[in-house]
Amino acid sequence: MKIISLRFANLNSLPGPYLIRFDAAPLADTGLFAITGPTGAGKSTLLDAIAVGLYGRVPRHDRQVGEMVSRHAAFAWSEVEFEVHETNADTGQTARVRYRSRWEVKRKTRGEDKGGLGQDAMSLVRSPLWEAVVSGKEAVPAKVGELSGLDFGQFEQAVLLSQGKFARFLHAPEKERSALLEKMTNVGIYSRLSVAAFEKAKEETRKTELLAARLDATRLLSEEERAALGSQLDALGEAAEQHHEEAQDLNVCLTWRTILDQLDRQLNDTAREVETLRQADEALQPEFARLADHQRANAKELATPMALAEVAYKALQTNSEQLSELQQALPNLATATHMAKANLEAATTAHLAAQTKENDLRPLLEEARTQDAAIATTRQQLLKNQAAHAQNQRAHDQVQAAWQQQAQDLQNLVAQQNMLDSWLIAHSHEADLKSQLNALSREIIDLQAAQKEASTRAASRAELLKNQQATAADLSRQHQLEADALAQQQAIKDEGQPCRTERDVLLQGTTPAELAQRADALTAYLHGLQQLLPKAEAAHDYHARAQHLQTLLDQEAPALATAEATARHLTDQRAAGQQLLESLQRELRTQQAMADLNAHRQQLHDGQPCPLCGALEHAFTADFEADANAQEQRVATQKQTLATLEEALRAADQDLTRRQTEQQQRQQQRQEAAELAEAARRQAHELAADLQPAPPLPADPAAVRALLEATTVAQAIAQANRRQLALLDDKLATLREKYLAAGTTATTAQAEIRLLVQRQNATTLEIDKLSAELMHWREQAEIYQSTIQDLLRPHQLALPARPPYDSLLATLEDRAAHYEAQRAALAAGQNQLLERKTKHQAHADELARQQVQLTAAAETLAAEQLALEQQQAARLAYYAGPDPAAEAAQLRQHTEQLAAAARYADSQHAQQQQELAVKQSALDSLQTQLAAHRLAHDERQAELAAALGAAGFASAAEAQALLLPAAEAERLHQRRQQHLTATAAADRRLADLTSEQQQHAEFALTPLSAADLTAQLSALSAADDILQQQLGAASNQLAQDDAARERLAEGRRELQLRQLEEQRWQDLADQIGSAKGDKFSQFAQGLTLSHLARLANLRLKQLTNRYSIFKTPNRNLELQIIDHDQADTVRPMASLSGGESFLVSLALALGLSELAGYKARIESLFIDEGFGTLDPESLNTALDALERLQHSGKMIGVISHVADLKDRIGTQIRVQPVAGGNSTVRVVDVVGTETECCE
Repeated sequence: MKIISLRFANLNSLPGPYLIRFDAAPLADTGLFAITGPTGAGKSTLLDAIAVGLYGRVPRHDRQVGEMVSRHAAFAWSEVEFEVHETNADTGQTARVRYRSRWEVKRKTRGEDKGGLGQDAMSLVRSPLWEAVVSGKEAVPAKVGELSGLDFGQFEQAVLLSQGKFARFLHAPEKERSALLEKMTNVGIYSRLSVAAFEKAKEETRKTELLAARLDATRLLSEEERAALGSQLDALGEAAEQHHEEAQDLNVCLTWRTILDQLDRQLNDTAREVETLRQADEALQPEFARLADHQRANAKELATPMALAEVAYKALQTNSEQLSELQQALPNLATATHMAKANLEAATTAHLAAQTKENDLRPLLEEARTQDAAIATTRQQLLKNQAAHAQNQRAHDQVQAAWQQQAQDLQNLVAQQNMLDSWLIAHSHEADLKSQLNALSREIIDLQAAQKEASTRAASRAELLKNQQATAADLSRQHQLEADALAQQQAIKDEGQPCRTERDVLLQGTTPAELAQRADALTAYLHGLQQLLPKAEAAHDYHARAQHLQTLLDQEAPALATAEATARHLTDQRAAGQQLLESLQRELRTQQAMADLNAHRQQLHDGQPCPLCGALEHAFTADFEADANAQEQRVATQKQTLATLEEALRAADQDLTRRQTEQQQRQQQRQEAAELAEAARRQAHELAADLQPAPPLPADPAAVRALLEATTVAQAIAQANRRQLALLDDKLATLREKYLAAGTTATTAQAEIRLLVQRQNATTLEIDKLSAELMHWREQAEIYQSTIQDLLRPHQLALPARPPYDSLLATLEDRAAHYEAQRAALAAGQNQLLERKTKHQAHADELARQQVQLTAAAETLAAEQLALEQQQAARLAYYAGPDPAAEAAQLRQHTEQLAAAARYADSQHAQQQQELAVKQSALDSLQTQLAAHRLAHDERQAELAAALGAAGFASAAEAQALLLPAAEAERLHQRRQQHLTATAAADRRLADLTSEQQQHAEFALTPLSAADLTAQLSALSAADDILQQQLGAASNQLAQDDAARERLAEGRRELQLRQLEEQRWQDLADQIGSAKGDKFSQFAQGLTLSHLARLANLRLKQLTNRYSIFKTPNRNLELQIIDHDQADTVRPMASLSGGESFLVSLALALGLSELAGYKARIESLFIDEGFGTLDPESLNTALDALERLQHSGKMIGVISHVADLKDRIGTQIRVQPVAGGNSTVRVVDVVGTETECCE
C-alpha cells in the first residue's frame, strides 16, 4: 500500500483546504522527509487525516472523530488517494491501481442540537475515473482493508508508528504485554480457540450424560403382553368384517330408493313444464300473426318497386337542392371577383413606391456602416489599453499594501522577540522536565497494569456472583421442569384413551388396509361413472340437435323456393331492359347522324355543289329537325332503370345464396350431429363394459346420473371413515411423541440438576480465589499512585482520579516541548527580523518604478480617448441615425412584404375568376339533369302503383304500416323457433322419464323409505366405530412398543458414537483448552514474540551493533537485551538509557510493521516523535538506518522537534502557527523553496 496524496479541510488547527501530493516534487524526489513545526501546531493532525480518510478512525481519539473537527467549522473532510497491487484473475498479471477514500462530516443547521455534528459518511471510488466502488461507514473501511491487506489496527502498527506506544510495549509487564501483543498482531484468535475447545469438551460430556439418562428411562412391553394384544386384534377383526357386509347391503338399498325418489320428482317437474309450454303457445299466437303480416308486406314482388320509387324521389330532391344552392351563390362570386381585382391594383402601386425609396437610401446607409466599423475598432483598442492600465494600477496597489504590511510585521516581530525572552526567563524551571518524563511514564504504566489487573478480577468476581445467582435460578427451574414433565406424561395417557376407543369402533373388525381398499374401489368406480356421464349426455344432446336441424330444414324449404322464383323474375326483367336500351342507343346514333347531315344542309346554297354527292339542287335544306337531346334523355333514363334492376337482382341473388348456404350448412350439421350421437353412444357402451357392476343403461344420462349420485354418497362415506382413521392415528402418534418428549425432559432435568450442583461448588471456590487477588492488586495500585503524586508535585499537577492518563503525559510533554520550541523560536526570530528588513527596502524601490510607468500610461490613454471622440462627431455629422444596417434591413423587409402582398392579390383574383366560371358551368348541367330526373320519377311511381295493386294493397302507406322493425321481426322469428324447439324437447323428455321410472320401480329392493335406511346405517356405523377404536388401541400399543424397541437400539448405537466424540474433544481440551483461554494463547503469543524479536534484530543491527533483543526461555512474554560490548551480557530492558530505549523501540516498531504487514506490501511509513532522547551520534545512526530503509522503496515521513534532524532532512512538510490559533502547511524542498499546500 502506498499513500499518493492527502486532501483535507477543517481538522483541528488546520482549516485548509489543503492538498499534499506525495507523488509530486519535491516529496516524490526523495523517499525521506520530515514533518516539522512547533508543539501544538498540528503535525500529528496530518497522520490523523490519513487514518480518518481511510478507516474513519484516528489513533488519538479512537472513535470520537468529532473531537478533531475545527471549532466553529460548518464541515470537515479528509480524502486519501492510495495505490495497491491487484492481480488479474484471468491473465495473472499484477498492476498498480489507485483509489480515493473520503470521510466527511457536517454540523447540524436546525433542531434542538443545532451546531452539533451530524452523522459522518465515507465513500470509496476508483481513481482517476471516479468510478464508485462502495459507500458507508462500515463498508468503506472493510473494503480498504481488503484492498490493502491491513485493517485499522494493522495499519496503525504497520504504517503509523508512534514511538510512545512501543516504548510502553518495551517496558510493560508480561500481562500488559500480552494484551498489547494480542491487539497489535491479532493473535487473540488462539485465546478464543482455547476457550472454544474447553467449552466444546464440556458440552460433549453433558450430551453423553443426557443420552444415557434418556435410554435408561425407556420402557418396553413383555412378551405376554404382546401375545394378549395379538389375540384381541384377531377377534375384533372378525366382528368388523361382519359389520362391513351388513353395511354394504343397506347402502345398495338406500341407493335404489334414492334414485327412485329422484325420478318421481323429475317426472312431476317435466309434466308441469309441458303444461306451461302449451299455455305459452296460446299467448304467443297474436305475435305470430303479426310476423305473418310482416312477411307478406315484405315480399320481394313489392319491395323492389318501392325501393326503385324511393331512389328516384331522392335523386330528384337532391338535384333540385343543388340547383337552388348554385343560383344563390353566383351573385356573391361576381362581387368577390370585382373586389379581388381592385386589391391587386392597390398592392402593385405600393410595391413600386417602396422599391424606389430603397434604391435612393442605399448609398447613404453603406457609408454610415463603414464609419461605424472604424469607430468600433478604435473603441475596442481604447478599452484594452484602459484594462491593462487598471491591472497595472491594481498590481501597484497590492505591492504598496504588501510593503505596508511588511512594516507592520516588522513591528510585531520585534514585540514577539521581547515576549519570547520574557517567557523563557519566567519558565526556566521547566528546562529539565524532559529528562523526568521517562521515569514518570514507567510509573504510570505500572499503575495502569495494577489497575487493570484489579479491574479484571473485580469484573470476573462480579460475573461469577451473577453466574452463581443464575445457577441457583436454573436449579430451581430444573426441579420445576422435572415435576411438570412427570405430570404431563400422566395427562397424555388420560388424553389418548378416548382416541384409542374411537379408532377401534371405526375399524369394526377390519384392518386399516381393507378400509382403504374399499374406499379406493369406490373412488375408481366413481371415476368410471364420471367418464361415462359426459358420453351419455353427448349422445343425448347430439341426437336432439339432429332432430332440431331437420325441423329447420323443413321450415326453410318454402322460403328458399320463393327466393329462387324472385331471382328468375328479376333476371328476365333485366334482359328485357337491356334489349330496350340497345334499341334506344341505335335510334340515338341515327338521330345524331341525321343532325350532322342537317347541319351540312343548312350551309348549302342552290347552284353550289354538295361536298358529299356533288348535286347542285338541295331539296331538304329546311325540311328536317332532329330531336337528338330527347333521345339522349331516354337512353339515360333506361340506363338508370337497368342500374336499379341490377341492384335489385344483386340483392335477390345474395338472399338466394345465403338461404342455399344456410340450408347446406344445416344439412351438414344434422349429418354431423347424427354421426356424433352414434359415436358417443358406442363410447358409452364401451366404458360401461369396463365397470363392475356394469350400468344397465349406459347411454341414458338420467340413469347414469342417478347411479353416479348413489356412488358419490357411498364413496364420500368411505373417504370420511378413512380420513377419520388417519386423523386418529396422527393424533395418537402426536400424543406418543409428546409422552416420550416429556420423559426425555424429565431425564434431562435430572441430569441438569446434578451438573448445576457441581457448578455451584466450583464457582464458590473461584470467587474466594478472586477476592484475595483483588485485594493484592488494589494495594499495589495505591503504592504506584503515591510515587506518581510525589513526581508531579513540583509541577503543580495532580494525577487524575481514574485512567486514562494520556492527557497528563501529553501536558508534560507539551510543556517540555513548548519550552524547547520557545527557545528555538527566539533564535529563529532574530534571523527572520534581519531578512524581513532587507525585503522591506526592496519593495520600496519597486513601488517607485511602478509609479513612473503608471503616469506615462495615463497620458497615452487621454490621447486615444480624444481621437475616438473626433471620429464619433464626424459620423453624426454625416448620418444621425443610430444603426444604418438595421435601417437598411428594415427597408428591404418592407419592400419584400409589399411584393408578397401583390403576388397574393394576383392569385386571389385569378382564383375568383376560375370559381365563377366553374359555378356557371355546373348550373347549366344541373338544369339538364333535373328534367331527366322528373321523367324517371313519374315512371317509377307508375310501376309502384301497379305492384301495390297486384299485392292487394290500396297504397304504399298501407303496406309500410304492416312492416316491423328488422330487430323486432328477427326477435319474433327467433321466439317462434325457440318455442317450437322447447315444446318438442319437453315432450321427448316426459316420455323418456316415464319409461325410466317404470323400469327402475320393477326392481323393488325394499319397502323401507330412505330415512329408515339411513337410520339403520347410522346405528351400524356407530357400532363399527367402537370396534375400530378398540382395534386402533391394540394396534397402536404394539406399534408403540415396536418403535420403542427400534429407538432403544438406535440410541445405544448413538451412545457409542457420542462417547467416542466426547473422548476426542476431551483429548483436544487437555492439549489446548482452558476456561480463561490462556493456555493456547500464551503459547501462540510466545511464538509471535520470538518472530518479532528476529525481525526487530534485523533493524536494530542497522541502528547499532551493540545490542540484540532476546526472548527469555520458558517465559513466553518476557524480553531482555543482549549487550555484545559486555561479553554478551543479558540485561533487563529497564536498564537501557533513554537513547538506547528509543533505538530498541524503533527497531521493535519497524519489526512489528513488517509483522503486521506480512500479507501486504507496505510502501509508506510515518514515524511520530521520539528522536529527542537521542544523543548526536545515536541520532545520526537512526537517520542512516531510515535512509537505508528509504532506499528499499519505502516512502518515510518523520515527525520531530529535533533541530539536527530538521537540518539533516532537507525536504520537509512545515506546519506553522498563524494568528487565531490556526496553522498553515507548506512543502519545503532541499534548497529552501516553500510551496503553499492550499488547494
